[in-house]
Amino acid sequence: MKNLAAGSLMSIPSIGYATPSWFTIETEHFNVHYTQGHKSWAESAAHELELVRDKVIEQQQRSLEAKADVVVFDPYHGANGFAIPSTDKPLMALFTTPPQSDTVISNSSGWQQLLILHEYIHLVHLSQPNRSTWRQTLRDVWDPYDIALAVMPRWVAEGYATLMESKMTGRGRLYDNYTEALLTEFARQGALLPYSALNNGNDSYLSGSMAYLIGVRYLAWLEKNYGEHTLDAVWTRMQAVESRNFDEAFKGIFGDHPAKLYKRFVAEYTYVSMASAQALPELDTQLWHDFKFDAKNLRLSPNSELVAVTERDSKGRTALNVYTTQENTEAQEDFTRTQRALLESDPKDIANKAPDTFGRNKKYTLTPENFAGIRYARWKDDKTLYFIASVQKPDNQHAVQGELFQWHIERDEVTQLTQNAGIRRFSISKNTKAIVAEKVRYGYSSLVNIELASGTETLLSNNQLGDTFDYPEFAPNGDYLAFLKASLNQNWQLYIRNTQNQSTLQVPAPKGYQFLTQPSWSADGRTLFYVAGVNGQINLYAYHLDSQQLKQLSHGQQVVNSPQQLSDGNLLYLGVSPEGPDAFQLSKHHTGSLVTELSDTKQAPKLSTAKVQLEDAEVFTQPLQSQAYDKWEQSASMTLGSQYHSASTSVLHVGVKGSDFLEELSWHVGLTKSLGDETLAGGFADVKLQQGNTQWRAKLFSLDLDTTEQNSLVDESFLGRHQQKRTGIAAQVSHTYRQGTFSLTGEAAAHLSQLEMAGTDYDQQWLRVGLAQSWQYDKQAFSIGQQITAQWFDGALDETDWQGYNLGVSIFGKAFHMPMYVQAEQMKREDALLELGGFQSSLVDNTVMANTIYKPDLPFLADTGERYQGYGGGIAVTEGAPWLYYQQHQLDSAVFGQSYGLKWTTWFNGQDWSAKFAPAGISDMRLDFGISRVESEQYENENRAWMGIWFDL
Repeated sequence: MKNLAAGSLMSIPSIGYATPSWFTIETEHFNVHYTQGHKSWAESAAHELELVRDKVIEQQQRSLEAKADVVVFDPYHGANGFAIPSTDKPLMALFTTPPQSDTVISNSSGWQQLLILHEYIHLVHLSQPNRSTWRQTLRDVWDPYDIALAVMPRWVAEGYATLMESKMTGRGRLYDNYTEALLTEFARQGALLPYSALNNGNDSYLSGSMAYLIGVRYLAWLEKNYGEHTLDAVWTRMQAVESRNFDEAFKGIFGDHPAKLYKRFVAEYTYVSMASAQALPELDTQLWHDFKFDAKNLRLSPNSELVAVTERDSKGRTALNVYTTQENTEAQEDFTRTQRALLESDPKDIANKAPDTFGRNKKYTLTPENFAGIRYARWKDDKTLYFIASVQKPDNQHAVQGELFQWHIERDEVTQLTQNAGIRRFSISKNTKAIVAEKVRYGYSSLVNIELASGTETLLSNNQLGDTFDYPEFAPNGDYLAFLKASLNQNWQLYIRNTQNQSTLQVPAPKGYQFLTQPSWSADGRTLFYVAGVNGQINLYAYHLDSQQLKQLSHGQQVVNSPQQLSDGNLLYLGVSPEGPDAFQLSKHHTGSLVTELSDTKQAPKLSTAKVQLEDAEVFTQPLQSQAYDKWEQSASMTLGSQYHSASTSVLHVGVKGSDFLEELSWHVGLTKSLGDETLAGGFADVKLQQGNTQWRAKLFSLDLDTTEQNSLVDESFLGRHQQKRTGIAAQVSHTYRQGTFSLTGEAAAHLSQLEMAGTDYDQQWLRVGLAQSWQYDKQAFSIGQQITAQWFDGALDETDWQGYNLGVSIFGKAFHMPMYVQAEQMKREDALLELGGFQSSLVDNTVMANTIYKPDLPFLADTGERYQGYGGGIAVTEGAPWLYYQQHQLDSAVFGQSYGLKWTTWFNGQDWSAKFAPAGISDMRLDFGISRVESEQYENENRAWMGIWFDL
């Protein structure tokens, strides 16, 4: 769950929206919104949604009172979803790309069914109306309060949805072999998370996923030991007339705090895990390399002298590293010398124990460069790696998909090889001129052959909803292609296709298996290794083509993945522990045991004994009537906001804000009033229309500004300017062009108003045209970018014409992951005055007072002049952290003053998925705060502070 999105199916990272045309399928209880390419997926989802709703009512005796909005889209080219609970505007988002075979959500009867059930449970669980009349009435009119009452601890929300996904399908994460093997290993190492870290993790390996994986098992343990109705009573108590949070509702039913019972659960789970370890045989394996945190996709070079692996640190930073396969003799010799010197200096001392491995030398490193992630690296030759990274879709700059890249490791050159391919895992043909890849588009998964020179694609498999392909893997001689396939209600199946005659063989799997993934060929192409799960264990298997025998190489000693055969015949693989995966080496002399009981069915086992379960998953092909998306279907909410600025005034905003589901048409009407003085008062009506990359906005406003009561000196000669009344209208239009990280925005704005100063009325009008350009280069730890803005003004105040311009330049970037910026700005007016100071708000912005230079740590009209120059910069510890900043102000070539301090702002403005589909009363919300020291020769040096919650369309 991230911010407002109460319950994403997995822990997520901006979303895709707007550019394509949207359509809506309306059913009795859902409005399903989709883009044209997703029509088939959306039609099937519309049928599934109603079926899931009926079953959930039967199981829970609860439903949604309001019709839910459902958005079908594919923003990340990955499997996920989220829900935003609300008693009157519930919402769920369904990402159409299906999960891959080696993930914790691969165990399902069908991705669509599992996803819909999980997210719908979130809505039913968290969106129940409150039985307190006044609290529910407030929820109905004020979105932030509605969301606040729906929030539960993350482990509760995610754990319960995961529990229901498993009980009602017989599959899901509660019954997943991979998940069970992971948690068993963690328990054996005493590494199950403490209760305090269950919600959001503690930066340890996989801790962010434990709200789902441990949360579901804790809730299942509670149901087993105390009864289903006991747990269900907690949800009933949370919506009672008497206000209760989760802990209070839980303790009133169970008699103990959830943290106390959690300790008991951990103790029992650990006992069972330790007991099962006693019977495990020894495994002839040794540590090969100790990775620092997370490691995936181990790949040996063709000559077996190098190994590539994708690594990730605890902050989520990714790198593709290349190591030598030779032992690190230099580190070993250095250790020996150090210990010898230790004993020579003190013969009675005791030398350090040698580590299990001295690891391998890292030779090359690649970090992302203007693309996101590095996945599925494969060797083209001994000096070149291919990999997949996420780039913007050509028709939607807010969505990404996988494309193929090439990295020449010695020259450190990276080249993008495909355009608009939308692929995930792949294998390189023997002649290296083509790849076979899994392509995913609009929820359809298929295998395709892509000629790299021409980009020509050839379909190699069926292409139908419900089927998912994964891990295409050419044998070294190119004669065979192994691949995985999952169909509805089936396990993953492993196949070998003869590339000469196109015959296909299904590789046998152990009886009762549920998890199957990561096929890998031996050096001679006669053995296919893979990973499979049975009875809560994840093990290595080897299928020998010549003897047609399947052998089991491990028996639950480790959670294994990514097998790769070394040149000496030993098997390299990753073994997962609570500290993360490490590389191990299994001796070639370990022959394993012959598997005699083989699976004789493609059907996946269903392990739930619940009375109410969904039927088998299916793709519904019955066409449904759809219509063009209607932006006039509006919802509205009361808005409350407040801003405090020690330099000027404090204000209260009260209003009503509305928008359609996709925020194509948004509006805000409200009143603003200073608290404790008469500095600022007025009303406004703001409307915004967004169509693709073009935005129109109009604003009606009426305000009184009296700055004489501010904490500042007032020049008597300008007393009239300090007391202003403005009434008018402003409008602007802008259009943005983007290509990669380059952005260019053109805008035009117009303003008409009546201005009263010192008892005299003036007619004011102006036109503004401008350009804003930005670009950046991002290499994860280091980045650099620039932004240039230029605006030209032509206006009139009664009979006095005036002109002017605004120019701004900023250079920004990161060094060692620390954001920083420097900026300079210049504004010039002829026959008009610039007014320095003040803050923007829902009422006041640069379309209302275009000659105001807004600085929140300065009072309104702190000074005036015809020319302003500002210089400054800032640095932050990490992205999203407050800025430590410095700013200098000059008016008419004289230094007015300087300020320095901390500032921070965030804006739920649709650039992030958690805000884009948020209710109208939350979207476009801005949060600001700052503390600064202001030094000026015109004022006494002061400490200033500001903070605010307000709305900005």
